[in-house]
Amino acid sequence: MDQWIARAFAPDRLTATIEALTLASAAGSTAETQTPEQAQARQAIKDCERRLARYQAALEAGADPAVVTQWINEAQRDKEAARKNLDALPTLTQKKETPLNAHQIREIAESLGDITQRIHTANADKKGPLYEALGITISYEHATRTATVRSRPSSAYC
Repeated sequence: MDQWIARAFAPDRLTATIEALTLASAAGSTAETQTPEQAQARQAIKDCERRLARYQAALEAGADPAVVTQWINEAQRDKEAARKNLDALPTLTQKKETPLNAHQIREIAESLGDITQRIHTANADKKGPLYEALGITISYEHATRTATVRSRPSSAYC
């Protein structure tokens, strides 16, 4: 993960990364406000999705299909209950935020200095909040031996 982040901010990739961040900032400029109940329901859904991914991996690794099926059914019931709970909560209006432009993003990146050095020397316990704020999830496909990394930041400008 650290290597990927460092590579994204390497001098030869910085312009492409800034362009991608500019687009993401524009897309994220309308952040939906949410109540603690909505955040809790969304977190429950994410937790269920993580459980389902783990159960799928266990099944692919040779776990007992009957046992894993029970786990999957339970996780799907929990996810559906959380989804119904979320759907029952009132929808809030969207709060508009001014998106960052390429110049602002470049200034932020440059103010951080050598990101490769910083990320490789950062204390491991300080990286957890960074990865959490970035909304990092990793899904592993055992059959193809590939990992898919997704980022869904917890706020528009994390």
